[in-house]
Amino acid sequence: MKITYSTSKINSFGGINFANSIIVNNGICSTTDQLLGNRGIRSGYSYSDLFRSYLLMTLCGGECAEDITEHLRGELRHVRDFNVCSANTLLRMQKELSTQKETFISDTGISHEFNVNMAMNNLMVNLLVNTGQLDPGNKGYVYKHATLLP
Repeated sequence: MKITYSTSKINSFGGINFANSIIVNNGICSTTDQLLGNRGIRSGYSYSDLFRSYLLMTLCGGECAEDITEHLRGELRHVRDFNVCSANTLLRMQKELSTQKETFISDTGISHEFNVNMAMNNLMVNLLVNTGQLDPGNKGYVYKHATLLP
């Protein structure tokens, strides 16, 4: 074991920079912004910034949006090329991306409520393909209404 002394600030979540690099280098941010588009003119964060905030917060042990503001802001502030947003901003994004629930009645008369969000489904399929978890050449998959990016 080699011990070194450092005068620089030590981050208890130093490994989060590696996770952030994987997210950025796999095109997750660019795919997210390409498929979901831009937020409002006054928005200071893109959708990819907000998704990355949630993911990095979760990897640091956060369980809810408020953890990013209350407990992890100082730690996440040290992630390279990343601007930490507030819990309020994360919750506003959730509301922006929400869709109306749809009610379906089965043949037996039972009512089922679903929230079908095609934009998010399309994003998920594209991210799975981009990260190599799905093979677009496999004919056994069903990409219902998903448009795969080139």
